[in-house]
Amino acid sequence: MNTRTTLRFSSAIDVWPVVQTWAAEQGYKLKGSAGNECTFQKGFGFLVAPTMLRVKQEGGVTDLEVWIRMNLLTRAGSLFILPAEIGIGAGGFRAVVPRSFARSAVNKLLAQLGQPPIP
Repeated sequence: MNTRTTLRFSSAIDVWPVVQTWAAEQGYKLKGSAGNECTFQKGFGFLVAPTMLRVKQEGGVTDLEVWIRMNLLTRAGSLFILPAEIGIGAGGFRAVVPRSFARSAVNKLLAQLGQPPIP
C-alpha cells in the first residue's frame, strides 16, 4: 500500500521561489534540504499529526511527495486503525480532516505551478 501521495510533472520554471513563498504562506517549515531536494513540515507537537511535503526538481522534472505522519499516541487512540503514514488523496474514512486540510493547501501550490489538483 502506498502511504504517500506522489506526483511527477515536467516544469520549465524553477519551482523553488514558488514553493518557498507557498510554504511561508501556508505555515510549512523547512525541515531539511540536500542538493535539489527539500522537505517541509506543517504542524508539530505530541498531539498533532504533521503534514510532510518533499519537493525535488531535477532536469526539468519536479517530484512532489506528500503525506501525513501519525505519531504513536494518535495511532493508539485510533486502536491502530491509522497507519504511521497516510497520503492526502480523497477517499476512505481514516484521517479525513487532516487529509482534507493538507490536500487543500497542496492544491494551492499545484495551481501556482500550473498542475491539476489532487482529487
